[in-house]
Amino acid sequence: MTLYQFNMLDEAEQLEAIWDKSTKLDEREDSDFLYILYQIDNFYIEEKIRKEGNIRHAFKSFTSTSASLLQPYLDQIDITSINS
Repeated sequence: MTLYQFNMLDEAEQLEAIWDKSTKLDEREDSDFLYILYQIDNFYIEEKIRKEGNIRHAFKSFTSTSASLLQPYLDQIDITSINS
């Protein structure tokens, strides 16, 4: 599946694609939202869920690994705990 194909799906089909085809990479949260990062093939999807009421708020899909959208997840990685 390509990013373009994913973006052409309606929300129900996007959810099905995430369920069937994605790998969950990470999650983070702030005071109001839970953010979940998934990967399908060569692109990423960030799901944003409002904590109050557990309501899906938005999807962001992107391909760039240098995108600022990945930075909050990369900031969570503790490289001092990785053994070589």
